[in-house]
Amino acid sequence: MKKIFMMVMGLVACVTIYAQQYQELWITGSAVPGGAQKLIKVSDNDFKYAGRLQAGELRISTTKKLRKGGFYLAPNQPDANIVNKGLGYIESTDSKCSAWQIVVSEDRYRFHIDTEKKQLYGELFQPWGELFLAGGATEVGWKSEGRMLLMKQSVDNPCVWTWEGELKQHPEVEEPGSFKFQGQDRWHPKAIHPYVQGADILTDKRFRTGGADTKWTLSSEGRYRIKVDLFNETVQAELVK
Repeated sequence: MKKIFMMVMGLVACVTIYAQQYQELWITGSAVPGGAQKLIKVSDNDFKYAGRLQAGELRISTTKKLRKGGFYLAPNQPDANIVNKGLGYIESTDSKCSAWQIVVSEDRYRFHIDTEKKQLYGELFQPWGELFLAGGATEVGWKSEGRMLLMKQSVDNPCVWTWEGELKQHPEVEEPGSFKFQGQDRWHPKAIHPYVQGADILTDKRFRTGGADTKWTLSSEGRYRIKVDLFNETVQAELVK
């Protein structure tokens, strides 16, 4: 039994190392402004890009210029579009079969690479029409459909939303110090969440769209000023008093 346990633990370790093997990822090609850009490393198994892409080809590689030991993340089907709901990739050193296709030039391309699942998810992001705040740390609580706290959309950037108001513990409700953001005045379908449950919005500036129902939890009570950038998936918050 001990031998089997050690083998299983060794396999788990190998899987973990494999999922975290990329220290960095780059995109190059005719679709990339400037010819090459480094992807943002969100976590050990999540890299992302958010920005302009031109019509053309894009290649994803483990180094800016492919060298010994490096490789491309090549789509596992021909003529793969960067806009997709989840396409697998393989590791390849052949540049000819490693291109992802960008059909039209646009400013709001966004894609994530999940190195654990070995998949790329891409979209042409469209600004949301609304963004709300609700939860146990707010005055409206969790039973708040139809009366969530509306955030203000920037006149300069439709992807940026701001809100200022009080956040505090409300002991009479479930999860009294937690809250989250919704893309409509109800709980479904659009929502954004922190990567980990209980994240402190004062220090953790990342979020993801959809996924598990994790929430932010207050570390300090007070009047907050919050800025959410839906396209870049970032949030900034400060206590104003």
